[in-house]
Amino acid sequence: MRVVALISGGKDSMLALHEVAREHEVVGLLSIHPDNTDSYMFHSVNLHMLDAIAASLNLPLTKLKVSGIEEIEVEELADQVKGIEADALCIGGIESNYQKKRFEKICDAAGLELLAPLWKRSPEDIMFRVARDFEAIIVSVSAMGLNETYLGRKIDEKCVSDLLELNRKYKIHVAGEGGEFETLVLDAPLYRHKIVVNRARKIWDGMRGYYFIESYSKFSKSPNGKI
Repeated sequence: MRVVALISGGKDSMLALHEVAREHEVVGLLSIHPDNTDSYMFHSVNLHMLDAIAASLNLPLTKLKVSGIEEIEVEELADQVKGIEADALCIGGIESNYQKKRFEKICDAAGLELLAPLWKRSPEDIMFRVARDFEAIIVSVSAMGLNETYLGRKIDEKCVSDLLELNRKYKIHVAGEGGEFETLVLDAPLYRHKIVVNRARKIWDGMRGYYFIESYSKFSKSPNGKI
C-alpha cells in the first residue's frame, strides 16, 4: 500500500513509520500544526524541525493547520485529509482510545485505511527499542517527577529506567502518551543524515517546560560528513 505517515518529530510516530516501511511504500509525511499549544490531539513543540526530518527521510511533507480546539480540530483535519493521495495513514498511537477513535473517523471520511503498528504494544518495550535504535531527546515535560533536568535529555537505557521508576511512583505513562512528555528524534535508521542541536533554550515555569531548539546542523551518514 501507499502510505502517508503522520509525524510530530517524536519517537512514537517515527517508530511507527519505520515499522510500516518494512511492508509498505511510504510516499509522504503529514504534520499537524495546532494554533492552540494545548491541543488534545497534536504535538506543538519544535514543529519547525519537521522540515529537517522530512529532508533526512527524503520524503515530501504536507503541513496542515488546525485550531487545536477539542473535537473541532478533528473535523478540521478530516476535511483536509480527504485530498491526500494514498491508501493508508500511519499513526504512532499506543493505547489512547481517544486518539485512535478520532483517527478512525478521519480515515473513514477520507477513504483511507488506518495503520497503527504500535497499538497495544508494551510501552516499556517501545521505550527500550527507541533507546537502542534511535537518537531521541525529551523536549517537553508536564508531569509529576519530570523536572527541568529532563529537558534535552537523551533517551537511553538509564533514562528509560528512570521513567519506569516515575511510573511506579506517580503512574505516569512510560512512553508519555498521556502528554507527560514529548520527544524529538534526531537520528534513526531511515535518516540519510543525523541532526545535531547547536543551541537550545529551556523554558521552565516551575511546573512544566519545553526545550526549544534554536539552531541545528545536519551531518551526512556518508564519509563526506557535514552537509
